[in-house]
Amino acid sequence: MIDVVTPDLYANYAGDLRRMFRQRYRVFKQRLGWNVPVADVPAGVSTDATLADATSPDAGCEERDEFDALYPIYLLAYGSGEDGLIGSWRFLPTTGPYMLRDVFPQLLDGSRAPYHPLIWEGSRFAVEGRGARGRASSELLCAVTETCIAFGIRELITVYDARMERLLPRLGCPPKWQSQGYRIDGALAYTGRFDMNHATLASLRAVGGIQGSVIRNAPFLHEAAVA
Repeated sequence: MIDVVTPDLYANYAGDLRRMFRQRYRVFKQRLGWNVPVADVPAGVSTDATLADATSPDAGCEERDEFDALYPIYLLAYGSGEDGLIGSWRFLPTTGPYMLRDVFPQLLDGSRAPYHPLIWEGSRFAVEGRGARGRASSELLCAVTETCIAFGIRELITVYDARMERLLPRLGCPPKWQSQGYRIDGALAYTGRFDMNHATLASLRAVGGIQGSVIRNAPFLHEAAVA
């Protein structure tokens, strides 16, 4: 299941957001080898005793960047039972700074970067745990679509690597437009644009075998709003 963490809920989710930043470090820095900013937070500050062995040199490392300071909405994915946090995603409006425009403009092929209150960017899509990866990815895609529908957001743009380029159509979410691939730090990167509407949600649910809302914490996202 997914929790939608808006800025007014940051304090309530402080521990899970710390877990998210550390999970992002493991996914993007350790597993994928991306050139991402890393903060080494003293172990005594941590509220998470389950993430890693406290004796590990990486136990206090977090991945966060300048866009995390812009009060994004976070989606946090949880597994069943003792699985805890297994994935996350963040998104920001294109009316402010965002990654495609400010970090990866070459993916626009010279076109103007989107700027509209109803077009948002998703970034830092992370899922950890091989067994749960497919289900969590489907639920995160459903959750962002549900959230966008509820907020009136019509389109999502995102930058992704070749791994996600192959995965998105298999999850029922092919882009309506995709850039050509560019080599960035040795990896092939794309940007895609996705309609956030009921047709997209229905496709994601059908492929993922999902019935009903995947969001458990937001009273403004009743199933009636996204059915």
